[in-house]
Amino acid sequence: MEDLHTTITKQANLEQAQLVTATFGFTNSKKDTAFWDTTLTPLLNEIEADLTLEQIRELPNITATKKAYKAVGLDAARHRPSSDSLLRRVVKGQGLYQINALVDVNNYLSLKLQLPIGSYDLAKIDGPISYQVAEEGAEYAGIGKGAINISHFPTLVDQQDAFGSPISDSTRAMIAPETTEAMLVVYAFGQSPAQLAAIEQTVKTVLQAAFNPEEITTEIIA
Repeated sequence: MEDLHTTITKQANLEQAQLVTATFGFTNSKKDTAFWDTTLTPLLNEIEADLTLEQIRELPNITATKKAYKAVGLDAARHRPSSDSLLRRVVKGQGLYQINALVDVNNYLSLKLQLPIGSYDLAKIDGPISYQVAEEGAEYAGIGKGAINISHFPTLVDQQDAFGSPISDSTRAMIAPETTEAMLVVYAFGQSPAQLAAIEQTVKTVLQAAFNPEEITTEIIA
């Protein structure tokens, strides 16, 4: 597996932004029923019972993400962090869309960490990768959304174009049932070194339990 994670560079205009990445080989499936029963559904029930929409707005990781969005010229009320959108769906009792096993794990981690997370098919990425603010007028085909304007979005960009962001990912590098090598990216903002290390360990633990990959290679980009 090509170590694309080692080639991610962050541009200076994203000084508040951090990434925790994990690359791994795995066998995907339509649905891991055991993961839903033992891990994801209990978390959904806990969030729905314990959180309100008002409380979501005050969660430290949500407020830090929105602050970082404003710093790069985004309207944080219009462009919610994907973690914010997921939490709001659960609190409203709308549940989650079930896509495939890795997307379900991605959503679980986003809800647990309260941070935006994206998972990308390594076979569809043309490295090296940079993390940068998208230019005015930039757009891509968003998953389930058609063409979306990504002006000023923090974005992951390879040799072709932008493919991911903490707001909405593109269809180009999306995870499919046949995906066998993936990169999972936690989009963090304003975390301490200890917090980043804890995020890294949580990601490794959850991925190991869900897929038992031979190797998980992680990196913190701060």
